[in-house]
Amino acid sequence: MHAGRDGLLAAGILGVACLVLRLDFISCVSQPIYGTVNMSVTLYTSGSIPIKEIMWRKKKDKVVEWDEEFLKPRAYPPFVDRVHLDVTSGNLTIFNLTSSDEEDYEVELSSITDTKFTLYVIEPLPFPTLNCTVTAENITVRCRIPETYSSHRNLIKYSWNCFSEQCQNSTNSSEVSIKRESDLSQEIQCIISNPLSKQASSLVLATCVPDNSRHSFAIIAAVLFVAILAVFVLLYRRDFLKRGGERDRTDSS
Repeated sequence: MHAGRDGLLAAGILGVACLVLRLDFISCVSQPIYGTVNMSVTLYTSGSIPIKEIMWRKKKDKVVEWDEEFLKPRAYPPFVDRVHLDVTSGNLTIFNLTSSDEEDYEVELSSITDTKFTLYVIEPLPFPTLNCTVTAENITVRCRIPETYSSHRNLIKYSWNCFSEQCQNSTNSSEVSIKRESDLSQEIQCIISNPLSKQASSLVLATCVPDNSRHSFAIIAAVLFVAILAVFVLLYRRDFLKRGGERDRTDSS
C-alpha cells in the first residue's frame, strides 16, 4: 500500500518538476520548426540562466559546441561554416539548408537539456495548375500541384478566392464546383500554402466552356444568315422572272 502511494507521489513530483522546468527554461515536448531549402532557420532556446557551456546535437551527432574556455564555437561536419551560435542566448542559426538537415535537434545549456526541436526542410512551393470539367449544370475546377513536387505535400493547404459562396465554403479542398449559370466572365483563384509560403494561380471560368459550345451561337447565326439570304435571292429571282413574263405577254399583245 505504501509502495503504491510512494509511486504515485513520485510520479506527481516528476510531473510537477517537468511543469516547473518547462515554465522556467526546459521544454519537455519537441517543437516543430520549418525551414526552406537553401535558406536559413534559427532554433531559439528558452534558457533564462547564465550560460557557461552549450552543446547542440542533431539526434546523437554533435552540431556545434562552446564553453567558456573556447575562444569561439566549434562546429562539426556537415555544419562547418554553415552555422552561427549565439553564445549569449544559445540560439542556433543554420544556413544553406538542405533536405539532409531535416532531423530532431536538442540543445544542452550548462549540461542541462533545454528545448528539443524537429526541423522540417521544405522545397519552395510551385505554382498550382488549374483545370476544369463541365457538366450540364456545373463547372468543376481542380487545383493541382505538379507530381514532381514531393516535399511534405501533407503540409499543403488549399483555399479559393472567387465570387461564389461555393468557393467560400470549400475548406481545404483541392476542387470546387460552380453553377454553370453563373457569370462566366468571373475569375477564380486557387491558393496553396504551407507553414512558410503560399502560391496562387487563377483562370477565367469562360475558358472552361468547350470551344464548340462557345462558338455554337456564331455558327447558328451564320447558318441562319445564309438561309435567309438564299430565300431572299430565290424570291427576288421568282419575282424578277414573273415580271419578265408579264412584260413579254404585254409586248406580244
